[in-house]
Amino acid sequence: MGPIQRAHIYQTFTAQSSLMIAAMFVLLGFFLVGVVTDLSWVYQLDLFANTQATWYPILILIPPVVGAIAQPFLRKKSLHVQDFVVIVMSFLTIPMILVLYPYVLTGSVGITFPDLLGWGISFKIDMLGFILLFITSVVWFLVMVYAHQYMKRERHHARFFLFMGLSYATVLGMAMAGDLFTMFLFFEGLTFSSYMLVVHGQTKESYAAGYAFIFMGILGGLLIFEAMVYLQQYVGSLAFESVLEALVPKGYVRYRIMGFLIAGFSVKAGMAPVHVWLTRSHPVAPTPASALLSGVMIKVGSFAVIRVATSFFFPVPGVIYATDDPVWLTSQNVGLLIIWVGVATMAYGIIYALIQSNIKRMLAYSSISQMGFIFLGIGVALYLSSYGAMGYAGALYHIFNHGLYKSLLFMTAGAVYLQTKELNMYNLGGLWRKMPISAALTLIASFGIAGVPLFNGFASKSVLHHAIVEAYQYGSPSFRIAEWLFILISMGTAATFMKMFYLVYLGPLPERFKNVQPHLRSLHFPMVALAILIVLIGFNPNYLINQMIIPALLQTSYDPAFIATYIAPLEFFTLYELSLSAIILSGGFAIVFLGQRFKLSNYIPPQWLRFEYLLFYPLNLFLLFLSHLIYGKEAILHQRELKQLEVKNNFDVGVLERIFLVTNAFNHRFENSIISSDSMIFLSMLLLLSGFLFFL
Repeated sequence: MGPIQRAHIYQTFTAQSSLMIAAMFVLLGFFLVGVVTDLSWVYQLDLFANTQATWYPILILIPPVVGAIAQPFLRKKSLHVQDFVVIVMSFLTIPMILVLYPYVLTGSVGITFPDLLGWGISFKIDMLGFILLFITSVVWFLVMVYAHQYMKRERHHARFFLFMGLSYATVLGMAMAGDLFTMFLFFEGLTFSSYMLVVHGQTKESYAAGYAFIFMGILGGLLIFEAMVYLQQYVGSLAFESVLEALVPKGYVRYRIMGFLIAGFSVKAGMAPVHVWLTRSHPVAPTPASALLSGVMIKVGSFAVIRVATSFFFPVPGVIYATDDPVWLTSQNVGLLIIWVGVATMAYGIIYALIQSNIKRMLAYSSISQMGFIFLGIGVALYLSSYGAMGYAGALYHIFNHGLYKSLLFMTAGAVYLQTKELNMYNLGGLWRKMPISAALTLIASFGIAGVPLFNGFASKSVLHHAIVEAYQYGSPSFRIAEWLFILISMGTAATFMKMFYLVYLGPLPERFKNVQPHLRSLHFPMVALAILIVLIGFNPNYLINQMIIPALLQTSYDPAFIATYIAPLEFFTLYELSLSAIILSGGFAIVFLGQRFKLSNYIPPQWLRFEYLLFYPLNLFLLFLSHLIYGKEAILHQRELKQLEVKNNFDVGVLERIFLVTNAFNHRFENSIISSDSMIFLSMLLLLSGFLFFL
């Protein structure tokens, strides 16, 4: 293929992608205007006029699956054809989701297959699910357009888009799940499909990151499965309905179930201390995958926590209980814990983000911190019982906003990498001269995540701040400390992105980048679209509150009077909110200045201070003890593999590797004995099974 033909194909795709993005904005425009002005004719544009609405969840899953499956069959076609098919299929989900709004505004849409896979499969879309579907469909489509140009520089193009499509389908499935079993199946599907995105580079680092990713994903799935077994045993149903009446008489079983569910889904959300996969996966995954891992996939984990907590452990919707009613005790106790876990995650993530040099790793730690903000809101939503609507609203709003600005930040980081082949921020600088559009878009996304007024993050952080204030007004005074930490961590967030923007785009331009000539115009269209959405929400923050979040709140057990009194009339651009934002931004600037002045911003903590090392230190000692028990202290010195179990000054071997090493040591040590006694083991197991069946 000659350069003229390649240029023609590039121009054709650029035109097509820009037209599809324009079409997306036209659809969103009709939708947004129709919601406010009640243009009923807009919602009569039913794309499936001859199909009952109950089948919509199945129909929504078809385009991404078709686009994914088509990839292997299109391998002999040009990359343009391959990408165009999967992008169009992603685009089709947007109108299919938008037409659901009138159905979910006051109710839900769903379908059940009661006998499928034993426990049955069910789908249910309410306003909570619609919000996740809405942000997922928009962000995913824009990232797919971006990925076309980016992935031309990567290998195994068709495989990447195959698993991107499958991952998209699993995310949509989790958002539409009508029971825990269905959500569990899609959760597991997301784990395995997104694993292929993490290891796409097929390097040693990619496989190491994928190793941590798949292990933590399976661990999360096992925790969720354990909760499913308990629910089936004590309740007899996995439907998303209140189980308090059945579980409260059972004592602490309800806390065990809730703990398993929150811990299991928190793995996908990247919450500390089960976040270890996230900071390893982002730097090695292709940038489009990183944008979706952070912008969408980790939100699925927080969405699932909201879903299971407010479905299983809230009273039946429509029945209003006083905040001191014992029916709220479970959620209050769990919410108390989640608030502080959220605050700790916020702090941990932003401290480590501030000292990173790799831009993608910095964005990964920032995502951990942002998930802490979301879990803070979830904690307040549970802790304040019928008055927790502000926390619920803040968590939902921040899920929506973070999906926009974090996706854009990863995409701009990818644009920088494509032009410079450099991710170390300290080796960059002055790129605004060469990449002015990317610089402007990075600034908009940074304003969003820092909570600058007139950008989207300002709104959701304001709601979350209201929530933590209510936590100490209506609950414990100790949450005053949580509010102070909220403000301090927000300063750290602002400082992180001030530092990043300065190091990458300002200052002197390194000599080796003097000849950089940006020519990837097709990357700009999806990034500009995200920036427009960030600004639109920033200028009209009440729109999402009134049209989506309040309807979602009214489908829960929260007090409608509280919602009408405190959330519906929310004002964002008050003197108090603007002054607080100014204090946070000033504090962020002070942190950057002091960090540069005392050379703290590029401080590298010692290896022994790594979170994973401290967390697993007792387990590492125990594994070393087991190896000594198996082989003896002298013999271990002559075993090359077992020497890796030494704990002191050994930071290169992770806990998973240590477990496998001890397992292998046990196998080697007792292999002959085990083989020789196979018949005795088999006979013993048979006798135990026979006895169990006899007394059953």
